[in-house]
Amino acid sequence: MTCKGCERNNQMMEMDIESAIDEQLSMELNHASNELRDQRLIVCSACPALSEHTCKHCGCFVRFRASLQDKRCPLGKW
Repeated sequence: MTCKGCERNNQMMEMDIESAIDEQLSMELNHASNELRDQRLIVCSACPALSEHTCKHCGCFVRFRASLQDKRCPLGKW
């Protein structure tokens, strides 16, 4: 069981990560379609290299990489 303080810290960290990803994506031009992004994230969710928001193989935020048309999985899964 997690203490309330830790839960709040984790929630803030989640919000900070999501905000950082959204901010960076707003500066990118070549977005993947929502359908393609979602398909990629499904593959990532089943991958043993996924560690919360990041890929253990390359260190990227998976939602960021999956949201860009020209990006590829570093393990070749998409």
